[in-house]
Amino acid sequence: MPRHLPRARSRRALVAAAAVGVCLLALTGCTTESPVVVPSPTPTITSTVVPTGDGVLRIGTLFPTTGDAAASGAAQVAGAQLAARNVSDEGGVPGRTIELIHRNSAGDVAAAVADLVARGADVVLWDAATTPAEEVAASVTEAGLGFLALGEFANGGTPLATDEDFSARLRTADPGLAATAGGAEAYDGVIVTALAATSVADDAAASIEIGWDLIAAGPTVCTSWGECVAALVDTQSIEYQGITGVRS
Repeated sequence: MPRHLPRARSRRALVAAAAVGVCLLALTGCTTESPVVVPSPTPTITSTVVPTGDGVLRIGTLFPTTGDAAASGAAQVAGAQLAARNVSDEGGVPGRTIELIHRNSAGDVAAAVADLVARGADVVLWDAATTPAEEVAASVTEAGLGFLALGEFANGGTPLATDEDFSARLRTADPGLAATAGGAEAYDGVIVTALAATSVADDAAASIEIGWDLIAAGPTVCTSWGECVAALVDTQSIEYQGITGVRS
């Protein structure tokens, strides 16, 4: 059964933090630019996770960039890039860098997944407007990558119609957007993945999957990257409620 498709799960977490070290963050679209060094406190997390990542949080996306749903795909790419930029502006991911690797879910999906694996993606975010085929989710998880279907953030399976303010923010990432639905789900998908990596102090897929649950455990509700990281550094257990609200 695909991982992280909507289902009820019990979640428990202990989060302890100390401000140490140096934080790096690099924001890339589909490129391999050099990381930008950004100083930031690094929380130390108490958990059962043994870090195995390489210090780079590689988030692969599978959004429709061609065909009838291309406008939604463009909005999702913009949402993902906006989120990564906001993370950078608010101090970065403690101890690691971010790379976004966008691929087309409306084309040869098997080839796209293979390319994400070859490029070292840690997790894959799936299109907010469609339910992933079971074999797609299975191929991702069998390759050792985390899998998050953005439909978990959608309202009854329909991507959120963004308000004027957030639509304007999306267009700072892509001024030519023809539509904005789906952008909020992609934004929240990147934020929760970065928070997950922060909560377990690791960027490996297995750790992030644990982190996805940890940051939904509460009881401290936070609504932005900066607010949530500050709460983690203050040893609080958080529940991220983003643009789309609470994950289903």
